[in-house]
Amino acid sequence: MEEKALEKIRSLLERVLKELTSSKIVDSKLRSKYAEYAVAHVLAKKGHQVQLSNERNNKNADIYIADKQKRVEVKSGKYDDEWTDASFGYGNQISDDKFDYCVFVTFDKDDDSEIKEMFVFTRNELKDVAKPRKKIADFPKTNPCLLLRCQNFKDYEEAMKTEQKLKIEIDLNRHPEKYNRAWNKIK
Repeated sequence: MEEKALEKIRSLLERVLKELTSSKIVDSKLRSKYAEYAVAHVLAKKGHQVQLSNERNNKNADIYIADKQKRVEVKSGKYDDEWTDASFGYGNQISDDKFDYCVFVTFDKDDDSEIKEMFVFTRNELKDVAKPRKKIADFPKTNPCLLLRCQNFKDYEEAMKTEQKLKIEIDLNRHPEKYNRAWNKIK
């Protein structure tokens, strides 16, 4: 898809989400679709040949980078007061090698159109996330594999005081700058 088309779609989705937010309507499906188009737009601006939706044959991930033959999964989460998370269901996308990279897009707690961060990971960096942690999951039967992002490391330590911590979560929450908009990982 062309960069200009992606920019227009991203902008229109942003406007719709701003309007929904001002009307106090939450649409998490539209927000996640907006995250996909926002990531695709960034990748296109960086010169990649981006394919979404029905443009591609390989539909294991949300975005296919044709020039690199790489798959990008996009996850999104909206902050509450302390944290947000990316859900990986039972971790099959990770363990079954369904993507090469993952971008976790976080949204401001008060505005569904306000992207706070875009964390870029390789699939290998997320391998421990594929281990279910049912005690921390809101939906332990369907989504026990989560990547937690807290507002700061102190909040993360407090939230995970008695729970299993993951190395990638510790690093993400201690050093978010290593992952935020780390587009150079996508090779």
